[in-house]
Order: sequence, then C-alpha cells, then structure tokens
Amino acid sequence: MKQIVLVSSIGVLTVAAGISFWLTQTDSSVDTAKSISNPQAAQALTQEPQSTSQNQNSGLTAGQQALLENPETQELANRLDFEEELHTFFANADGLSSEERAAEAAMLEQRLAEYQRKGQVSAAESLMVRIAMTKLTIEDEAAQKRALQGLIDRQNAAAQARKEEWLAKPRPEFEAYKQQEKQIVQEVMAMDKVPAGMTRNEYLRQRLLEARVAANNNGDAPQ
Repeated sequence: MKQIVLVSSIGVLTVAAGISFWLTQTDSSVDTAKSISNPQAAQALTQEPQSTSQNQNSGLTAGQQALLENPETQELANRLDFEEELHTFFANADGLSSEERAAEAAMLEQRLAEYQRKGQVSAAESLMVRIAMTKLTIEDEAAQKRALQGLIDRQNAAAQARKEEWLAKPRPEFEAYKQQEKQIVQEVMAMDKVPAGMTRNEYLRQRLLEARVAANNNGDAPQ
C-alpha cells in the first residue's frame, strides 16, 4: 500500500513538473512571437546583449579607448615591443643557430634603421646596438673586426655630413646677433661717459652679456 502511495506521489510530481515546463515554454514562445511581430523589440533583443558584452569585455571608457587608438600611443607601444624584442634576442642568442641569429638580427636591423630615420633612436644608440649584433652574428674574428670598423667609419661619415650640412645652412638670426654685437661695441666706445661706478670695459661686457642673453632666449646666439 505504501508503495502504491509512493508511486502515485511520484506520478503527481512528474505530471506537475511537466505542466510547469510546458507553461514555461509556452510563455517563452509567446514572448518570442511578440518580439518577432515587433521589429524594434526584435532588434533590441539581438543587439543589446552584444553591446553590453563588448562593454564588459573592454572595461574601458570612451576616452580610454580613444587614447589607445591614438597613433602616437600605438607608435609608443610598437617602440616598446621593439625594445623588448631586442632584449629577448640578446638574452636568447646563445640558444640560436648561426642562421637563426643572422635572420633575427637582419629583421631587427631593418626596424632599427626605420626608428633612426624617424629620429626616435639616436645615432649613438643605433651604433651600440649594431656593434652588439655584429659581435653575435659574425664569428670569424677578422671578418668581425672589418665589419665593426665599417660601422664606425659609416657613423663618422654620417656625422661629418650632418655637420657640413649645418654649417652650410643660412642662419640669418645668428648674423643679426653678430651685427648687434658690433653696434654695441661702437656705441660704448663712442660714449663720453659711462654709468657711474663702472669702467668702459665693464659696461661693455654688461651690454654684450645682456644682448647675448636676449639672443639666447630667441635662439639667435650660438650655444
């Protein structure tokens, strides 16, 4: 008798659970049908979760996202990646074959040359990196010495070319400053009296110093 009651109870519970599940599915189907009949609601159902998911995944404000997408920020990130690759190359060079070291060094050399061209790496910095890579990639001592000397010669030639270019460039501001110096000397030497408590030479030095300070502030005087 107890078994019959227990079976009956289980049957009632099973039927109740089935009815509850059917009602739930029916309500869901009705809501879905209503949404489909309403285009705006259907669009909200399909788009809103995606937008919410994107915001949750990024966790960034609009300003932070704009900063990340700024070209200067991306350029800085690329530069940091390059520096990390350099450190990794030198740290792991002993574990690479000669061919692998040469290939990796050639790739890094191309990127180094690009950063130097953009002015993001100085000539001295690039020379130090190239010397270190040459010592790692050329095993023959005589060939290594020739390669290192070639690096130094090219560096010196480039520095000399930059110096000559600077000297040949017109500098009207500097010429104006030198002309002002001459005028000050002529003016002071022609004065009958100089300010009390100063000699003519002291007053001349003061005037020339004032002119030089003013020119330095304007970028006209030589450093």
